[in-house]
Amino acid sequence: MTAKGSIKEVIGLEVEKSRLNREKSMLVMNKSLILYFAFMFVAVLGFINGYISRTLLNVLIIMGLCVLIIGTVPYVRTMHSEEKRLNDLIQQMRK
Repeated sequence: MTAKGSIKEVIGLEVEKSRLNREKSMLVMNKSLILYFAFMFVAVLGFINGYISRTLLNVLIIMGLCVLIIGTVPYVRTMHSEEKRLNDLIQQMRK
């Protein structure tokens, strides 16, 4: 195996690892969005039908927003780090 072939394989593995990290963060983001909309759905329907009070409605809305924030932060951090890693890889290849 040549050195050039080995470098291509390492770069391919780095790109695949980056893709996997992005997919994992997307899964977390998607699940947090689903949970957020579930909170909102339950809160609005419960409030309209009189099953929950105004205080509980506010608690459910705040909990939904917390879930959304908790799911978004890892997604943004992962995307930023992967973009930086790929840009560094591109810079190394151009040298």
